[in-house]
Amino acid sequence: MKIDTTLTGGLATMGKDAAAAEAAGYAGIWTFEGAHDPFLPLLLAAEHTERVELGTSIAVAFARNPLSLATIAWDLQAYSRGRFVLGLGSQIRAHITRRYSMPWSRPADRMRDMVMAVRAIWASWEQGGRLDYQGEFYQHTLMPPLFRPAAAEVAGFGPPPIYLAGVGPGMTAVAGEVADGFMSHPFCTPRFLREVTLPALARGAERARKPVDDIVIHHSAMVATGRSASELAAARQAIRKQLAFYGSTPAYWPILELHDRAELGPRLKEMSKSGEWDRMAELIDDDFLDAVAITATDPARAAAQLHERYDGIVGRLGFNTPYRADPTLLTELLREF
Repeated sequence: MKIDTTLTGGLATMGKDAAAAEAAGYAGIWTFEGAHDPFLPLLLAAEHTERVELGTSIAVAFARNPLSLATIAWDLQAYSRGRFVLGLGSQIRAHITRRYSMPWSRPADRMRDMVMAVRAIWASWEQGGRLDYQGEFYQHTLMPPLFRPAAAEVAGFGPPPIYLAGVGPGMTAVAGEVADGFMSHPFCTPRFLREVTLPALARGAERARKPVDDIVIHHSAMVATGRSASELAAARQAIRKQLAFYGSTPAYWPILELHDRAELGPRLKEMSKSGEWDRMAELIDDDFLDAVAITATDPARAAAQLHERYDGIVGRLGFNTPYRADPTLLTELLREF
């Protein structure tokens, strides 16, 4: 199991932070598309590291087109000498249509088409053939020599792998069909991964006639930790608030339904509309919090819990701490793997 980290600092510190993460022993560095672009920081990370893998977790796929994704991913793969991972997610309808002003329809089918289009563009660059991709949502039929990167730029390692994020069985099956890896949502429990995610990945892999074991699963596990009981309680409360936020999103309600909390999602959604964020956290009971997150002050105990939950399921694991976690504690936890 590889242990990864997500860097959320600004561009001014990205090079230093990436070098420190590599020195600490992390296998991968991921960036998140929130208030800033997820690709630009990875250029700095690549410049200041030599070994660690670099990826987006996630870049919003439907905010872009296949050619723009193919180009930036190719360039980062070339500059990092084969260390880049293109991690894509769909986001939800409201963000795509209202924040990005982009089309939204049949997201799983659209994502399949996008990934296949990106791969077709890469193939035309790497193999030198004519670009002629005719998909349902995307069509790419023009690639003059002036706009074609040299295949030698990725010689020895090829274009980057593609990971897809998802929760529902439809998008997850598409990941199993066309992607190299799958990024599960932090809201997912080990039970959801076993009972919903793995079977959906297997269905997709079967459609593509490829081994499901070839698909790398990345999970960002919620971890509550601290040096004292008060720090631990504060960490759990921060995670409780984060889970309430996730639970207010209908796309994530299947997780609540699996854990016999189907009524919780609509309640959280209504409270979110009126801005009752603190009160929403009160609806997240300890049993559900413990189903999602692990809690431990001792790094060895935390590592043991993570191994117990995710061994045999997850190939890449991150520590998700939606609070100001003690960095030395996380380093100690990393060393337990």
